[in-house]
Amino acid sequence: MKFKKVTILSSIFLLFLILITVLIAYKYVGPGAEDIKSCKNFISKLQSINAIDVKIKVNDAKYKRDNRITSQNDLVEKSVVSEEYALDLDKNNNVIGFIKKDIPKANEIKIELDEAKKLSKKYLTNIYSEDIVLKSIQLNNDENNLPYYSFIYTRAKDGYPFYFDEIKLNIDKQNGMLDGYSNSTMQRECKEAKINISEKEAEEYGKAFFLKYNNDGAVQAGTSLVYADNKIEEKVGTISELCYMVIITGKDIDSNEIRWKIFISSEDGSIVNSLKDGTEKKVKTQ
Repeated sequence: MKFKKVTILSSIFLLFLILITVLIAYKYVGPGAEDIKSCKNFISKLQSINAIDVKIKVNDAKYKRDNRITSQNDLVEKSVVSEEYALDLDKNNNVIGFIKKDIPKANEIKIELDEAKKLSKKYLTNIYSEDIVLKSIQLNNDENNLPYYSFIYTRAKDGYPFYFDEIKLNIDKQNGMLDGYSNSTMQRECKEAKINISEKEAEEYGKAFFLKYNNDGAVQAGTSLVYADNKIEEKVGTISELCYMVIITGKDIDSNEIRWKIFISSEDGSIVNSLKDGTEKKVKTQ
């Protein structure tokens, strides 16, 4: 009798362990895992706003993890692929990259630029909750003749853009749908915006900094206020602050033509960051 009781208890305990194992596998490895759920929710959101095709229902699609991370976005921690799409996620399982696998060539342009621009903003405001500012547009009409327009946005605060953040949307030239999306924005600590110096003063500070290292320089039109990270003082870290971005062209000590972007704190006129020719794409966002 005692043996039978022990056997029953052992069986119950074994069943309990199996149940726990199944639940853990479902949540962390299987379709119930946070990364898979996040991808499904993202695809479902895109379908609900008609940003992508709705031929395959979200729950009917098969999702699997891809160990090959090919994105140049430093924030990408993992990738998930389905039959039609590939998605990138950050360390918190937020989808920060999306691409349609099969993008046919655009034999003719059916979606004009203005319409594509409106669609890009519509899609982005539905999947990204922060304030945004359009930074640039790429027509992609060069020798590659890509089948989509690319719209580059950046996060904004009080109307001022975060210069080193970038959100890119590729809008199909034939059907206006979303062919690709990437988001390199960071939730950085941000100083309160203070403007204690004028644009002219900032340009003078920028030119003085430029001439410390070069022979000749002139301030170009287009000085603007943006948020930038302090890369001059290492102890400051990645705290963004409002700056004047001053563009200066001139010659270096070897008389080579150069172009710098210098970021001057709008609070105290200190030099916060600077970019030289060809270095902008190398700036990290973390």
